[in-house]
Amino acid sequence: MWSGPLANWIAACDAMLGLGASTVVPGHGPVTDADGIRAVRGYFSHIVEQADTAYAKGLDFQEAAFGVDLAQYAYWLDAERVVVNIYRRYREIHADQAVLDRFALFGLMAEWDRRRQSPAPRKAARL
Repeated sequence: MWSGPLANWIAACDAMLGLGASTVVPGHGPVTDADGIRAVRGYFSHIVEQADTAYAKGLDFQEAAFGVDLAQYAYWLDAERVVVNIYRRYREIHADQAVLDRFALFGLMAEWDRRRQSPAPRKAARL
């Protein structure tokens, strides 16, 4: 989500659900139904909750993005997009948040994904 606010995306999901369509052909992703819209809405709501909690704890944007608990959304395709989503929410909460260009955000998404792909460090075996 490159632009927000997140509340508009959630409202758009609500509006689509209100149409009562049995089949939805999104701009991205597979053909779905109302459950697919509910899942996306749930994801956006989860991002708001996670970002707001991190902000309230005093975490900066990168700490929030790299420490986010994606819960059931952790294995969604392109999960690294959470970096941009958290960034967007932080910009909504705090308009003076540093403005990052897309190249910087792509770099942070790549770093987020690299860290996720790296095996957890193991403790030395005891003899």
